[in-house]
Amino acid sequence: MRLARVINNSVALVVLDILSKATPLVVFPFMVRALGPAAYGKIGFATAVAGFFGLLASPGFSTYALREAAKDEGRIHFLVRHVMGARVAFAVVSYVLLIAFALTLAPHDFMTRLLIVLSGLVFLGNSMDAQWVFMARSRMWMVTLRGTVGQLIYGGLILTLIRRPSDAWIVPVAGVVSLLAGTLLIWLPARREYQIPWPVISPEVWRSFLPICMIMGLATMMSMIYDQIDTVMLRYMRSEAEVGLYVASYRMMAISISFVAILGQVFFPLLSEATGQDRESEQRYLGWLGQASVGLALPIATGGFILSESLTRFVLGAQYLGTATLFRWLMLTVIAGPLASYFGAQLIPSARERKYLYAVITGAVVNVVLNVFLIPRYGAIAAAFTTAISQAAVAYMNYYFVRDLPRPSLLKALGLSVTASVVMAAGLLFARSAFTLHVVVLVVLGALVYAAVYWGGRVLWNRSPK
Repeated sequence: MRLARVINNSVALVVLDILSKATPLVVFPFMVRALGPAAYGKIGFATAVAGFFGLLASPGFSTYALREAAKDEGRIHFLVRHVMGARVAFAVVSYVLLIAFALTLAPHDFMTRLLIVLSGLVFLGNSMDAQWVFMARSRMWMVTLRGTVGQLIYGGLILTLIRRPSDAWIVPVAGVVSLLAGTLLIWLPARREYQIPWPVISPEVWRSFLPICMIMGLATMMSMIYDQIDTVMLRYMRSEAEVGLYVASYRMMAISISFVAILGQVFFPLLSEATGQDRESEQRYLGWLGQASVGLALPIATGGFILSESLTRFVLGAQYLGTATLFRWLMLTVIAGPLASYFGAQLIPSARERKYLYAVITGAVVNVVLNVFLIPRYGAIAAAFTTAISQAAVAYMNYYFVRDLPRPSLLKALGLSVTASVVMAAGLLFARSAFTLHVVVLVVLGALVYAAVYWGGRVLWNRSPK
């Protein structure tokens, strides 16, 4: 039954991930080419700034609610009424602070300030998101439905309305509209199936969960600092065009690493339910998570490194000349990020929120210090390296804080993935030099070679005498 849940949820989220990758293949190239690096840089800066205020709007509320609902379905009513009520209150206050920032400390051009204010509407609307109710009960098809509708609405608005750099304001508006539609699709079945109440503002109840949520929220903020502060610092230290180049290449990397979020959505509720209750299931889930993380990270990073120039030229076009180098070195994050997520997967389910906080603070400090010294001199390429380095620092700290906990061995998965990635890399280099093939054909070819070698290795390993 547990394996069936994992397979069912994984299929649901893989469907969503395929759509999430297919839609940007059409929408993202069209958008960045129509807007140009400078306008797209404004959007990236505004999104990063709004993201920090969005963390103030939801300091760990969703993660806490997801964990508690996974442990006990009977707490869903309390969590929706009070935890979501706190989230709404925090979101309103945070949005007021965002507007104050936009009018004072933000860059003075009108479009940047408008984009910041519009981008903040996303976390304001997101305060009513009840998606975690279905995630906690491992009902990921509801998540897929919501994500599918959101992707289609967002893509349709972008393709229909954006034509020139002055249309940049449409991007956050499209995000808000798709978010509201997805929120409605979640609320209606949640009220019907779980009879969830409306949120209420009850500060006297917040004392029972706010300290834990604040720790999680601070940890998420530190995580975002080492993940997004590069964009903000680039905007104040370098040109808007360079910010646009970095944000575009970073967006491509984020699409490549989106499997980490999918694995987290599948396994976090299961680990929260099993930790301290069912050691055998916990180890089995960790084993599956580790194998999937290693098996996906290495080939994506290897293929992206080799094909970086062809991929960025195909997706972004000639306006974004220079992103190939940025994307190539951002592939290091595709390795470091999943490692950090895997080793950190035991921290929150094991109620080690403070340890998780210490780990991401380390990453944030490393990132900010390196960026202060390196970005003024080296620009976006420094941001690419510091992101990977800070992720590696978090991965090490997460490993350090869970080293006393039992964990299945990943040597077999690592050996198979390294072998398959080496063969895939050799195949891609040969095919690229011997034939004139489109980059999409090369990507498909690399995936097929990797899958064949990995699967063959598993078969031989399983047949070998133990």
